[in-house]
Amino acid sequence: IGDLLGRAVSVLLVPLYARQLTLEDNGVISLAYAFIGFSAVFYSLGLNPALIRLLSGQDNPTAHRTPFSSVFWTLLGVSIVLSGLVALFAEPLASFLLGNSHLSEIFYLIAAIVFFDTLSEPFFTLCRARQKSVIFATIRLLQYTFQIGLTIYLIAWLHQGSVSVFRANLASSGFAFLVLLPLACRTLRPTFRARAVRDLLSFGIPFIPSTLSILIINLSDRFLIKFYLGLDALGIYGITYKLGLPMFFVVRAFRSAWAPSILSISDPKEALGVCAHVTTYFAVGTTFLFLILATYSREWILLIAGNNAKHYLAGQAVVPLITLAYLLYGLYIILTAGVYAKKKTRMLPAIVGTGAAVNILVNFILLPRIGLVAAAWSTLFAYATMVVLLHISVHRFYPVGYEYGRLAKVGVAGGVVFLTLSPYLQNTTSEGIITRAIFLVGYPLILWGWNFFDPKEWQALLKIFRRPQNASQTR
Repeated sequence: IGDLLGRAVSVLLVPLYARQLTLEDNGVISLAYAFIGFSAVFYSLGLNPALIRLLSGQDNPTAHRTPFSSVFWTLLGVSIVLSGLVALFAEPLASFLLGNSHLSEIFYLIAAIVFFDTLSEPFFTLCRARQKSVIFATIRLLQYTFQIGLTIYLIAWLHQGSVSVFRANLASSGFAFLVLLPLACRTLRPTFRARAVRDLLSFGIPFIPSTLSILIINLSDRFLIKFYLGLDALGIYGITYKLGLPMFFVVRAFRSAWAPSILSISDPKEALGVCAHVTTYFAVGTTFLFLILATYSREWILLIAGNNAKHYLAGQAVVPLITLAYLLYGLYIILTAGVYAKKKTRMLPAIVGTGAAVNILVNFILLPRIGLVAAAWSTLFAYATMVVLLHISVHRFYPVGYEYGRLAKVGVAGGVVFLTLSPYLQNTTSEGIITRAIFLVGYPLILWGWNFFDPKEWQALLKIFRRPQNASQTR
């Protein structure tokens, strides 16, 4: 929830970008953040997933000071070298990627942003592994609130354009690092052990090809859209793509908690049961969120873009496709439980790489023919491919008994509701909006009519929420 609230604050920036910045400015922002995404992989070296594996389920907070410290000093050295290279080649990068060498300041800022983000991530990982959720949530929320407020000030009042987005990002990244540093000093020590880093790299490096493939799926379309359709089209895609971010925020928040939670369960049979039930609950909630975002995609665009909505309505079809793609990504995250538990990370590059290949192939074939909506289709096809391949592969050594009957009910109910309300998607009158809302209510009603909901599960959930209070009273 802390990660969700912190990231969700950035949704407030979408109307600002759509109303105050040009299509070209939004295209520049999309490309620059795609560069940040790819750069971060080489900064982190896959060490953060390895830290999660190392720290999760450990009761002794001093047991892993040396490997944690060794990782931090390694990341510090790598970050200094890579950020120096980005700053050194800032002008050529701006000319090649953004088409304007005068935007080189953006790459100077990127060098500093990724530097601080890389050094902050082990500290956030420590909070996640130690289940310090209040600290994690508070710092994340403050960080992104600060970033959003500063961005609004720089764009709306000072009119600094696209570069202001990265100035505000740098300020928030530096803020998070400085706030976390005193907390991390309890674990961080001036020690370094090469063997500890080597052991963690052996677990984490296989994540690098997988992470790069995920980034290809999520971000490579920005470069291809610029190549085929230009910066203005990329600006439209960047804004409409962001309307699927609520689903991404849910999946990201879920991902932050999923690995530490499943690895903390010592009983293998219990872990398998948790995977099955969580998959069902995740599917129910995210399907409903997909229906809401897809049903009112036109209204979201009209609301955020104001007088500029006529430009961004061309990307309306992107919203449901990207939202559904992120839903599938969430299912992929759940399936990785077996990979973490059995240390089978070496299988991930081939699976995610196949998804990336599907993504690029669909973009090359469809982008010149059907326009920017092809990029959304390519993302959806890629994640669907990954889910199918990972499920087939993991089931052989981590046989989760998924509730296929209940999952089928969720899929059918969601499909029926969406197909039924589809003819009303372009009807923005009050009658059309109310009609779609009535159809949305039909989703939980259909599930209830099919006896999907189990009263025992509701009782179990109530016990979970009561437990912290009872535990504190016992202490």
